[in-house]
Amino acid sequence: MKSMQRDNVTWIVVVTLIAVTINPVLKFIGLLPADVFRNLGISFPGQPQIVFGPLMAFLLLALFLKTGSAMVFPVIGFLRALSLSFVFPANVEHSGTLLAAIVAGGAAALLLNNPQWARSQLWLSLLAGLYAGLYAAFNYLSTVVFGPAGQTAVILGSPLQTLGIVVGSFVLGTLLGLLACRVMRPLQAKVFMVSSPRYAA
Repeated sequence: MKSMQRDNVTWIVVVTLIAVTINPVLKFIGLLPADVFRNLGISFPGQPQIVFGPLMAFLLLALFLKTGSAMVFPVIGFLRALSLSFVFPANVEHSGTLLAAIVAGGAAALLLNNPQWARSQLWLSLLAGLYAGLYAAFNYLSTVVFGPAGQTAVILGSPLQTLGIVVGSFVLGTLLGLLACRVMRPLQAKVFMVSSPRYAA
């Protein structure tokens, strides 16, 4: 039991470090998705969320499957939002990152309260898709409410492109969620394991 708990702690530390350092590292080496999209001439406000939303959905679902704790979503979501607020203080969409994690944490708790749902790869994959989609949607919402007028005008003036990024994030998050379910199958917590049928002798 203690070794399993230490194993979970290791996973939590690793995923947390990735969540809070990936943006600063990419910024340092000049490979932030925003910069890459800009260099390709396809830049649009909020576009990097189609990269970070599904990526974080994969990592958090994998950690959720390993630990069986819904709290990994809001706790790591808060730490990521805090990290982003220091690295990119001029950006206002970090509150959306936290809101997405809180909602996903609530959905994860609902899954845990229903063992049949918790053992379904479909529902678990949709949880990842929900988080990724909300990651983009709430980032747009916070930008429209609190962000500069110029970005708000671009976002509201291109509803199809904005919707495409949100829907694309949901689809990619769901697909990566399915991948996380398969990768984590040997390591997942007991609550997610499908019970083997017992037959009378």
